[in-house]
Amino acid sequence: MQPTPVIKVLALSNQQRADLLEQSAWSLSFTRTDLMILAEFMKACSGEAGTVLCKEGDTDSFLGIVIEGGATVLKCSSDGSQSVVGRLGKDKSFGEMSVLNREPRSATVVADTHVRLLVLQRGEFDRLLDSQPKLAAKFLLRIARLLSQRLRETTGQLAEHLA
Repeated sequence: MQPTPVIKVLALSNQQRADLLEQSAWSLSFTRTDLMILAEFMKACSGEAGTVLCKEGDTDSFLGIVIEGGATVLKCSSDGSQSVVGRLGKDKSFGEMSVLNREPRSATVVADTHVRLLVLQRGEFDRLLDSQPKLAAKFLLRIARLLSQRLRETTGQLAEHLA
């Protein structure tokens, strides 16, 4: 029996985490100074293909930004089967809702390949809100725009499906 792959925390400096963040599309909303501050609140992680990055129903709250590799987003249906509802590649993120609303995970995310992620845990997000309110507001605006875009895409897909 193969051991289940696990997420590994990478020992990267704040500068290295900021550099990774700067290489992502997330950097477009922030200055280099902002990225250096955000990196203080994030962890760099990696996982091999097959690693469950988060599981539907779990209560762990973190936002993950894919820096390298790819993952599949799965949703359980009422009969217990799982359906693919999305694919994540470089610059894509997941877990925004769990960080904002403290609800259980709405989907499972599994690495398709070796992945590197930047992770912002709920506790660190709360610390960011307390210590850097203006930067936290910019980060929240970035999440709001992302979720709004996803809602538009989902609404469009639903309209096509119903037509």
